[in-house]
Amino acid sequence: MSTREERLADKAQNERNIKILKQLMQRADNRICSECRRKDPRWASWNLGVFFCLRCSGIHRSLGTHISKVKSADLDTWTVPQIQNMQRWGNGKASQYWENELPSGFMPAEK
Repeated sequence: MSTREERLADKAQNERNIKILKQLMQRADNRICSECRRKDPRWASWNLGVFFCLRCSGIHRSLGTHISKVKSADLDTWTVPQIQNMQRWGNGKASQYWENELPSGFMPAEK
């Protein structure tokens, strides 16, 4: 069982993490889903460092946690290492890495 001070420290750290996450979500490259390009993504894969929409979050969840570790940007708590990975990547940088070989202007097909 944790002490009151530990719970308050955890709560304060989580509030800092949420503030950083909200700032990251305001960046232009993170304002669209990294997969289908829909506006205002509210989910993320913290190990891949990308934000995506609810529909695509289900797809990422079905890939398995060994590939994509999915969290809600609004509902879940975030640790410092998870936030740091989101800061390190972001949709723009991840797209450059993962979609490097795709033709310019490529848009994924609707499913």
